[in-house]
Amino acid sequence: MINKYLKRGISSFYKKDFLEALLYFSLALKEQPDSKEARISAMLSEFGISKKDEAIALYEYYLINKDSGVENSEEIIEEIIDSIDFSLESLETLFLQDEIEAKINEENGIAYEDFKTYIDNKKSFKEAFEDIMFSTKVIIYKKDDFIDFLEKLIDNGFKDLSMNYFESAVGLYPHDERLQELVKKVES
Repeated sequence: MINKYLKRGISSFYKKDFLEALLYFSLALKEQPDSKEARISAMLSEFGISKKDEAIALYEYYLINKDSGVENSEEIIEEIIDSIDFSLESLETLFLQDEIEAKINEENGIAYEDFKTYIDNKKSFKEAFEDIMFSTKVIIYKKDDFIDFLEKLIDNGFKDLSMNYFESAVGLYPHDERLQELVKKVES
């Protein structure tokens, strides 16, 4: 028997109401935590919030594989989602490079990559950060660099300053495990 929430989620998914679909798939997972279909559907709903057509195409591909008896169809879709996220992030970085350079010049900033080089030339992150914190903005455009920056702020005694970033960071990356660990580290 198909879970009633799963059925409603599928209906919402095809109506391209991905937030509602995500809610129903989450409820389906609550009732049946081992449901691979509910888990994949929730992932695709989350993906569909930003990439509607791609999410629907992947969902149909998943259903075809599942109905055809392809083993590990859930793992196949997860790998595709992960590779798409990586590819889109790489493309966005390429397209945004000119914008980033303009922002760095406009705001008297320094790219995080250059800031890491500056740190290497100083005794510590703390010394390097204190040198620039009032005169220069550190421009960060990659998630991993942002999390690395937050971690360094916390480890070097800038916990209050790091708290200013956490609200937006958790909003942008609510499921990132490293970020959740940093939040716990600051709270303790």
